[in-house]
Amino acid sequence: MIVLDVLPWPWGEDIVAGLFAVVGLARPSRRRAALAWAEAVATTHPWRLAAKLCAFRGRWAARTRLVGFRRPDDLRQNLILEGADHLTAVSGAAIILGFHLGPPSGDLPLRILGYPVTFLGSTDRNAAIGWWSDAWRPFVEAGPLSFGAGDRSRWPAVLYAARQTLLDGGKIYILADGFGVEAFRLHLSVGDWPIRAGWLTLHQLTGAPVLPVLHRLAGVATS
Repeated sequence: MIVLDVLPWPWGEDIVAGLFAVVGLARPSRRRAALAWAEAVATTHPWRLAAKLCAFRGRWAARTRLVGFRRPDDLRQNLILEGADHLTAVSGAAIILGFHLGPPSGDLPLRILGYPVTFLGSTDRNAAIGWWSDAWRPFVEAGPLSFGAGDRSRWPAVLYAARQTLLDGGKIYILADGFGVEAFRLHLSVGDWPIRAGWLTLHQLTGAPVLPVLHRLAGVATS
């Protein structure tokens, strides 16, 4: 993907998506999983839908590293924010609630558009900091509420710091299915999906309003 990053967006992302589609359908375990999902949500052309699912996983990987976006302005020009009035109506603290299903790095679009949102959760951005240009560093460097991917031992301390951030009037971005004990499950077509209590605990401790946010890649079927 380092090589593909020099191509204009979305050429590199398209190539990665195509490679993931081929590899995903070639590997028996991934093919079975993709077909099981496709058959659960559609009655016609399950192979075509399975291929699109594998391709989306490639777009996810490419978008995680912002392949083809050399500067924040490149991404800013391709962002559309709907319902911004809900966000601007909250002058103080707020919990921006994202979801794992969909494009990654949900806090970045908001920050690039000028909304002061602090990311809460695990990240590997610091491990790959050399990937991005200097223009990206203010947006991808690990923040005070983030911790290394897999290092869940810091979760209690991060949760406490997030509480203080909200009490001070800040806004945080957290995944509904990211961290904390399991609160409940959503019944989806392919099985149950756990929703964890990190965001709910912060809401109960601070009274900060919760604003769910959905985001998608244009032209790509996502949640």
